[in-house]
Order: sequence, then C-alpha cells, then structure tokens
Amino acid sequence: MANNAKAFGTALSKIRKEQGFPSAYKFFKAVGGSKSLGFAFVSYWDMERGKKLPKSWRLKAIMAALGVDQNSPKAKDLVRAYFKALSGSDELLHVLAEQAPAGGSAPAMLPTEAAVQKIMSMHNVNQTIEQWQACAKDLVTFVCDYFLDNTAGWVTVRELCEATKFTPEAVKKALKPLAAAKLVELAGDKARSLFEEEMVKALPLTPETAPVKTAVREHMNTWIKDATRVETKRLTVRMTKANLDSYREHLAKAVNLASAYSNSKENRQDSAIYLVDTAIYKILPKD
Repeated sequence: MANNAKAFGTALSKIRKEQGFPSAYKFFKAVGGSKSLGFAFVSYWDMERGKKLPKSWRLKAIMAALGVDQNSPKAKDLVRAYFKALSGSDELLHVLAEQAPAGGSAPAMLPTEAAVQKIMSMHNVNQTIEQWQACAKDLVTFVCDYFLDNTAGWVTVRELCEATKFTPEAVKKALKPLAAAKLVELAGDKARSLFEEEMVKALPLTPETAPVKTAVREHMNTWIKDATRVETKRLTVRMTKANLDSYREHLAKAVNLASAYSNSKENRQDSAIYLVDTAIYKILPKD
C-alpha cells in the first residue's frame, strides 16, 4: 500500500497546487485548520507525503475545503487514486471506467475551455480566512475590496466614492481593515489592491469558513438588488442526473470563460465591473 499511498499523496498535492494553494501549510491555515478539517496539520502533511490515507469521509471534507466539486475530473482522479491505494490495484476501477455512464458520456473539453483553464491555473490565488473576514466586515468594505480587486493601479478615495456612491468617510474607514489584512496598499488618499493581477478563488466551504461565506453572499445579494441586469437566459429541460452533472461541468467552464475577457487595466471610462451569476433550479417534481 505504501507506493500507492504515495501516488495518492502526489495526486492530492498536485490538486492542492492547481487550486491555488502554494503549500500544504497555507492550504491548511486558509481553510480554518484543525477546526474545519478535524485533524492536525501533521496528519494532512503525512497524506501528501504518502505516509497515510485519510478516512473516506475525511476525503470528502478535504475536497470540499480545496474547492473541488465532487462531479469534477479532479475529484474523480483523486478518488481513483484513493481507492487504488486501498485495494493495491486499479483492476476494479478499470471495470467501472469501462461502463458507459447513464445518458451518454460527457462531451470532450472544447479548445476554448482548455485555454481558459490553463490561464486560470496560472493566476489563481487563495486568500486567508482572516483576509476574507476583513473584506466581509461590512457592505462598504466588501464593495470597496471588490472594486479594487478588479481595477489595476492606484484608485483615489474620490473615484471609489463616485463608483460606489458611499461617502468619503465610509470609504476611508473601510480601507483601514483592508490595509491591515494586507489586501490593499494605501498612500495618502489613494489605494490599490495587492491582488489586482490575480484571480481570487472563492473561499472553500468548511465549518470554520461558513459564517464568512454567508456574510459575503449576503453583501453581494444586497449590492446587486439595484444593479443593472445586462442579460438573462432561461431554459426548462428534463434530463438525467448523469447529464445534469455533465452540463454542470460545462456551465462552470462557460462562466470561467469570462476571465478570458477580463482585464483590470482597462480604461476605467470605457469599462465596468460585471458579475456573472448562474443558477440551476430543480422545479418539478416538488420535493
């Protein structure tokens, strides 16, 4: 099992890096440490080094903390490596792999999807839970951080006020905790994001991060109530669970495609900051 456990550890380490966590320790701290994952850092470190395997239910928690969707190729690769380590062979996995999934196989990744995935993997970063707590402190702080994240270079307090309609006093107050958390840099009446060239990944859901994610969601919902709706598409369909999972993968890639058009250095007079928001509802039959 030792060699297979090492293969699992290698797969886990690879996915962790692809998810924007440069080190095992930074990942562990960013998602809330032992309070969220339920074990000490040395235990996680032993997993990546191939010295031990997690319990199956802990593997699910680890993937959630990494922000890996259970229906994604990364999740399947990690689970495959896990069960291979347990059994010492991939013979039974080959049997499963040869079975055609219900509803047909998932469409191949399009060239544009592959290109965007590569771009995102080069610029993905994760903020610490403390940094997320700082930007989620209140609505003004949250919105100012969003504006600065998506705007390259120095931004004056006046420009922030004009864009957000907040008062100068509120903006100046919001910038202080952002600077203390090393999210922005201040110089007189100007501020700039320390993440302006990066794509900040969403905070993974763990027990420790749940309150922060709730606050972020509430701030965004409040902010978009009066936002200008640019586009809406709706389509009602009947599909199998297998086809839904396949479609979800492509929908996620389609949303990520927006990053190919993103440039924080755009002329501020000719550009705006947009939120791409998607949702899938199961409407019938009622649960």
